[in-house]
Amino acid sequence: MKKRLWKSTALAFCLLMPIQTSISTAKAAVIKVAEDPTRNLSKEERKKISFEVWVNSPTAKYLKKVESNNNCKSTGGKGKYQGTWQVNAGFWKTYGGKKYASKASKATCREQDLVAYKGWLARGWSPWPPAKNFKP
Repeated sequence: MKKRLWKSTALAFCLLMPIQTSISTAKAAVIKVAEDPTRNLSKEERKKISFEVWVNSPTAKYLKKVESNNNCKSTGGKGKYQGTWQVNAGFWKTYGGKKYASKASKATCREQDLVAYKGWLARGWSPWPPAKNFKP
């Protein structure tokens, strides 16, 4: 009985909706898409972006999701890629990760973010191929 009542109510709503919109004047809402301040920057421009702005940027959030599903302990590529950012041992060492842990998946999420930020300052988003096609 509840399902039938719900279907009837939904059907009535759908039928009435076009009538109500045609009677009243519809006002268009302007939706502004958030800009990503971390995109398409020179090395000098990247230095002006703080860690907090970078780590909360749409691109950083997207990459953490696609690389590891935000899992700091993630291991991919038969163990070659580690942590949230799926970095290899060379990246981890080059950008100071060894001061936190022997490999990325053993460091805290925050420590991994700090190392990835140092890598981004030096190389931009190029170490993470999915960033190329991401449109914030």
